[in-house]
Amino acid sequence: MTPAILIKYLIISLIALCGVAVVGGIVRFVRRAGRSAEAQVVRELVNLVSENGLDFVNEPEHPRLISNMNRIYLPMIEKDFPDFDWNEIKAMLEKEIRAKYDEKTDFDIEETVISRYEKTGAKRFISCESSASYNEGETKKYICVQSVLSFLNSKKLDENGNEQPRTLTCQNCGATLTRTAIGEVVCEYCGTVVVGEKVWQVTSIKEK
Repeated sequence: MTPAILIKYLIISLIALCGVAVVGGIVRFVRRAGRSAEAQVVRELVNLVSENGLDFVNEPEHPRLISNMNRIYLPMIEKDFPDFDWNEIKAMLEKEIRAKYDEKTDFDIEETVISRYEKTGAKRFISCESSASYNEGETKKYICVQSVLSFLNSKKLDENGNEQPRTLTCQNCGATLTRTAIGEVVCEYCGTVVVGEKVWQVTSIKEK
């Protein structure tokens, strides 16, 4: 046997011995790990799931995200309406939202913000979003309430509780005035639109 072949066999033997030693070490490590407290806990959990099944518990949702655009739209609204008081309007809006969800247990509003301001001709609309929650059984449910504020003619009730415009007859022809679905006061005869006192009113409340 030549020296080169002998060296080759020695190298192969050393590699084989190292491999055996490594495998033996891994086996001993696995055996020790299998006897550890952590491994026993894992085995117990596996057995428990195998015997009884796994009952997943749904975690309660997190508070719903809302689109806070106050920094953009509030200055625009205040420019168009110098007397606009957002804190007062927000309090009025949240009061109506609470009334709508009056039957919910522990209903609470975390925050209400302006999400959009629209101008269509002479009409003005403010879209708002409110982060709210209430208890449904043992679960706390988080919701986003979308609402719309419209700048409409103020409402007046007659002695029977029916809505009436502040001016009951047309100043142009004397005919009866009626209120449209968007709050405009219009003459039934000549079609004149009466520009009366307008205020911000809640025209829509819905859950997102």
